[in-house]
Amino acid sequence: MNNEDKKTFKEMLDTVFDIYNRPHADQNLLRVWWMKVNTYQINVVSKAFDSWTTSSSKAPTPHDIILLCRQKKLENKVPDKLTFKPMSPEKRKEISEKLQGLIRKMRGVA
Repeated sequence: MNNEDKKTFKEMLDTVFDIYNRPHADQNLLRVWWMKVNTYQINVVSKAFDSWTTSSSKAPTPHDIILLCRQKKLENKVPDKLTFKPMSPEKRKEISEKLQGLIRKMRGVA
């Protein structure tokens, strides 16, 4: 998240605290939350809050949201299924020769 996301983040946190009947975070608590989760994208943090409020009856801690953000971040990076691209025997041989050449070069044989 960046500085432009601070207002959105505060609104999300206030809403979550409202859901769990907790007072809104004061400046110090808000600063702690921000420092803990600002390395994640705002959409990841939003999904983490959404996931938490769907599955828990207690208010989240920064640690709870960080764990969910890590999961969401991984979900966004890893495709559901890796695509398999068959390689022609010629291409396989070309790559193998390049690799063998690099290995020889690293060993000082080339």
